[in-house]
Amino acid sequence: MVPQRQGLVSLVVASYNHAGFLTRRMDSLIGQTYPDVDILVIDDKSPDHSVEILRHYEANPRIRLVLRDQNGGWVTVSNQGVDLSSGEYVLFANCDDDCDPRMVERLVDALQQHPSAGIAFCRSLMVDEDDQVLGDDFTIREASFRKRCAQDTLLSGSEASRFLLHSCVIPNLSAALFRRECFAKVGKLSSAYRVCCDWDLFFRVAAQYDIAYVAEPLNRFRQHRKTIRSVTKDKVVFEEYFRLLLGEIKRLNLSVVERAKFRTHVMYLWTVHLFSPSLNGVFNLPYHFGRIFSLDPLALLFFLPACIVRASELAVKVFHKLGFSSKKRVLG
Repeated sequence: MVPQRQGLVSLVVASYNHAGFLTRRMDSLIGQTYPDVDILVIDDKSPDHSVEILRHYEANPRIRLVLRDQNGGWVTVSNQGVDLSSGEYVLFANCDDDCDPRMVERLVDALQQHPSAGIAFCRSLMVDEDDQVLGDDFTIREASFRKRCAQDTLLSGSEASRFLLHSCVIPNLSAALFRRECFAKVGKLSSAYRVCCDWDLFFRVAAQYDIAYVAEPLNRFRQHRKTIRSVTKDKVVFEEYFRLLLGEIKRLNLSVVERAKFRTHVMYLWTVHLFSPSLNGVFNLPYHFGRIFSLDPLALLFFLPACIVRASELAVKVFHKLGFSSKKRVLG
C-alpha cells in the first residue's frame, strides 16, 4: 500500500457492468461536503458502456480512473483499490449505490470523536432500480440493536460482534468508513467468500477495534436483480452463512447460554431456507447438513427448536391471512 495522507478519505469505486447507476454514484461522491477526498475508480473490464460514462469524469482532478485488462472480480478489485489508495480513511463506494452529500463528513467526525473505532457506519435506505425508497435497514434490526443504536453511539468490539452474529448490521459496505490502518492489522476482503466477504471483514475489525454508529440514514443501498447476493445460488449463500457464523461462535468468548442462543439462530436461518416456497432448501438439505456437521456438529442439536420457531411464525402468518380474508368476506 502507498503511504497514507492524514485526513484524506479515499473513495474506492469497483465498477462493473452497472452503467445505469454510475452517474448517480459518481455525482454523489463528487458532491460530498467533506473537502479532502480522492475518488479511485477501477473498472473491472465492464462489458457495458460503463467506461464511456466514467471517461466524462476524468477531467476532475480528484478522480483517478484505472481500467483493468482482465476481469478480476469484486473482491480483487476492491482490494486493489486499498493498495492504490493513500487516504487515512477508506470507503468502498459500490458502483450501484449513492449517498447523502454529508455522509463522508459525518462518518469522519464519528471516527475522530472515537479514536478506538476502526469503522464508522450509518443507517441505510434501501432503494430500487428507479431510486424509490423501499425501507430503512434500521427498522428490520433486532430490538436490542434498535434500542442500543437509536442515536449516534460507540459499540465495543465485543458488543458489535454479538450484533453481527444475529445479522449483518452493516448491510452495505458503501455505508462504512474504515481507518486504513485496519487493513494492515486484520487484512483485506477475503476471496474465501463471495457473498459474506464484507461481513467477515466486519468481524475481523470488531475483534481489534470498536465500531462507531451514525443513526442518520445517509447511504442509499440499491436493491436490484444483478446484485452479488441476487445472482449467487442459495446453496452457496447459506453455506457461507454457516461457515462464517458457526466459525465466529467458536472463536468469540461467549457464555454457554450465548452459544446456545446463536447456534439456534443459525439453525433458524437454515429453516428459513428449508421452508422457502422454491423448495431449493429441501434440494440443498444433504449438502448443508454435511457442511454444518463438519463445521459445528453441536449446532445440529438446535435444529429442532429452530424448526418450531419457524413453523410457529409461518402458522401465525397463515392465521392472520385467513382472518383478514374472513373479515373481508363478512364486510363484503
